[in-house]
Amino acid sequence: MSVCPNCGANNAGGKFCGSCGSPLPAEQPVYTAQPVQPQPVAQPVAQPIVPPVYQQPVYQPTVYQQAVQPVNPPVKNNGLCTAGFVLSLIGMFTVGLTSFFGLIFSVIGLIVSGKKKEGGKGKAIAGIIMSVIMLASLVVFYCFGLLAPISDYVNTASTASPSRTARDTDITEDIDTPDYEKMILKNNWISVHDGSYMVFDKKNMTFKYYMTYTDTTDNYYSGKVRVYVGDDAMDYLTDDLSNLGVTRDEVRQMIRNNSDYNEDNLIVICCDHEELIKDGEKQDRDPYTVDYYGFYIQPEQDGKTYDILDICNMQAASYVTLIREDQYSDFAGSNDPVTTVSTTAETSDYSGYEIVGDPICGTIALTQGTWADWTEADGQSDMYLSRYGKMNMETGTIINLSVFKDSYKPEAAQVLAEAAKTSMETDGYFNVSMETTTLGGVTAYTVTGQYQDGMYLTVWYFVDEYTMLHYVSVEYFDSDIASYEMVKDTYAMGR
Repeated sequence: MSVCPNCGANNAGGKFCGSCGSPLPAEQPVYTAQPVQPQPVAQPVAQPIVPPVYQQPVYQPTVYQQAVQPVNPPVKNNGLCTAGFVLSLIGMFTVGLTSFFGLIFSVIGLIVSGKKKEGGKGKAIAGIIMSVIMLASLVVFYCFGLLAPISDYVNTASTASPSRTARDTDITEDIDTPDYEKMILKNNWISVHDGSYMVFDKKNMTFKYYMTYTDTTDNYYSGKVRVYVGDDAMDYLTDDLSNLGVTRDEVRQMIRNNSDYNEDNLIVICCDHEELIKDGEKQDRDPYTVDYYGFYIQPEQDGKTYDILDICNMQAASYVTLIREDQYSDFAGSNDPVTTVSTTAETSDYSGYEIVGDPICGTIALTQGTWADWTEADGQSDMYLSRYGKMNMETGTIINLSVFKDSYKPEAAQVLAEAAKTSMETDGYFNVSMETTTLGGVTAYTVTGQYQDGMYLTVWYFVDEYTMLHYVSVEYFDSDIASYEMVKDTYAMGR
C-alpha cells in the first residue's frame, strides 16, 4: 500500500496515484526479523606499530606586556654648578680671567647640590678641574716670567702708537736692549742745571749725592740705592708707589709724546737717605726715601751721543737732568749759557710774549727762555677748576698755576701754607721759610725752601675775592733766578 504524497490517497500497487496521477514512491520491502544468533568471538590480531608522525610546531612570538613604571619628577639642576662650569670654560679661553670665580661657584655648587640632592654635580666637577688647571698654569707662568710677553703684547696693542708697536715686536731690539741698571750704577752723574753730583757704589748698592761735584768732602746725602728698569720700573712705579699718583696711562702718554722714551728705558731710582752731612757735621734727621722716575735716554748732539738720566724727583715734584760724569764737560761746553734777563716792575708791556694761564687762575708772561707744556704727575687733576704748567727747556724751571674747585674761607690760604712749610721741612728741604707777600696785587702766603739737589721751590697761596683758592709755584735753580722774578713780577689776576 502506497500513500500518495500529493493528495494522500491510498493506492494498492502501481506507480501512479489513482486519484491525482502523481508518481508514487516505490514500496519498501518488509523484512522479517531473524532470531539472534551468538556471534563468534574474533581473536585479537596484533597490529603493526606505526611510529607517530610529529608535525613541526609553528613558532608563535611571545608578547610581553610593558611593565608600568612609576613616573618621577625631573631632577632640578643646581644653578651654581652651571654658572661655575660656564665661568671656568670662559676662563680657559681668556687666560684665566674668570677662572677664580668659576672655581668658587663650582665648589659651592657641588656642596649645595649634594645637600639638596640636585643635579649638576658633573658640571661642578668639570668646572673645578678646568679652573684648577688654569690657575695652576698661571701661577707657574708667573713664577717663571712667562706672562710678561703676553702682558706686553696686550698693553702695547691697546695703548701704544703704531711705531711703538712695531718697535716692541722687533726681536733684534729685545736682544740688543742695553743693561740700563748696570749702566746707571757703574757711572757717576752730574746735574746739568746746578752741578750737583750723584755717585753710585754698585758693589755695595749705595749712593752719595753731593751738593756740587767740585766738593766731595762735605754737604751730601748717603744711603742705600735700588734701581728698577723696564717692566720692573713700571710695576714699582704704579703699584708700590701708587700713593704718589702716577698711573700706567700717564707713563704711556709720556712715551707717545717723546720719541726718546719707551718702556725699555723707563727707570726708577730709589735713594734711601740714611745720613746727611752738612758743614762737616752729621745732621740729626730721620731716614727717608727719595724716588726718582724717568727715562735713560741717549740723544745725539753735535755728532756725539750722550747718556742722560731724564728724571723727576717724585717727592719734591722737581725735574732733574743728570749726565754721565765723563761726558759733562763736552755737553756743558756745547751749550751756550742761558741768558736770563730779569723782568722788573718797569717792564709792563708783555704783548710780545707768550702768556700762560686764563682769567680763572691768572696769567704769567713768559718773558725769557724756551718753554714747553708741563703736566704735574700728582694724580690730583680732579681737584682743580683750572690748571696750567710750563717748563723751561734750557734750565728745567717749572711754573704752575692752579685754582681749586671748591670755595674756601680766607684763612684757608694760611692753613695750607703752614702745612706746606711743615711738609717741606719733613721732606728734607733746607732754609724753609714762610712769609706774607703780595702777588698780582693780592695778599698771599709764601713758602720757600731749597731741596738737596739745589733746586728752590717757592709757593704762593691766596684766596681771591670769589672765594677761590689759588696755588702758584715756581721751581728753579740759582742759574735761573730770573724765572722766579718773572713769575713774581708778571703774575696778574685775569678777572
